[in-house]
Amino acid sequence: MSYREGAERFYDLFGAKDDAPFYIELAHSHGDRALELGVGTARLAIQLAREGVETWGIDNSPHMLRAAEANLRREPPEVRSRVRLELADVRGFNLSERFGLVYFPSCSFDHILLKEDQVQALSNIREHVAPGGVYAFELTHIPELKPESGWFVQEKTLDEHRGVVRTGYHRTDPEKRTMTINLWYELCHDGRILERYFESGEVCIHSPEGVRALLEEAGFEVEAWYGGHDKREFTPESELMVVVARPS
Repeated sequence: MSYREGAERFYDLFGAKDDAPFYIELAHSHGDRALELGVGTARLAIQLAREGVETWGIDNSPHMLRAAEANLRREPPEVRSRVRLELADVRGFNLSERFGLVYFPSCSFDHILLKEDQVQALSNIREHVAPGGVYAFELTHIPELKPESGWFVQEKTLDEHRGVVRTGYHRTDPEKRTMTINLWYELCHDGRILERYFESGEVCIHSPEGVRALLEEAGFEVEAWYGGHDKREFTPESELMVVVARPS
């Protein structure tokens, strides 16, 4: 995604997820030291830090990191002290550190389009997993790819007078296994648009077989494969692939 400055204020409004308990449990099981890839607004990193997990986070967007830092400043000192944020690209970062849990949430791995970049990212991630540690991530699963497109509209209320409308358009290309996404965010006050932001991007639509092959090529083996963060069984109809892997 383009992730232009300004719209990051609204991401968490439309990104409500039930993923925090899943990653918190993994962090507690692997030494209470975690690295989040694509940390964004630090929504998840802060939740882990509140539970006593030392959490590092990287992102390749300076303005997303500014949003994360602003959110972090609202937390008490003991939470702030557990979070460290770095500007870095997942395909080429080196923190000179290893972590019991490295995780890539919010289907963000989907945004890496080229296979060589995917393998490079996974190989780089592998170098940051501590002995006995794991790499956890999630991907969108579309059981049957079709050449389709469509619109959606979502609205969230901020207060008595203000609200945010998010309009989206997506188009799927089954042959390339990609989806193009356009998003418009509108901040409204009593029906009048005060601010408007546009973002666009393309994501890769992975198959389970393709993910397993990528992991194997990058030196990982699958430890667990779920259809949701509640650890439900993955089936051909599942809308998520939630994967826990460890270096081979």
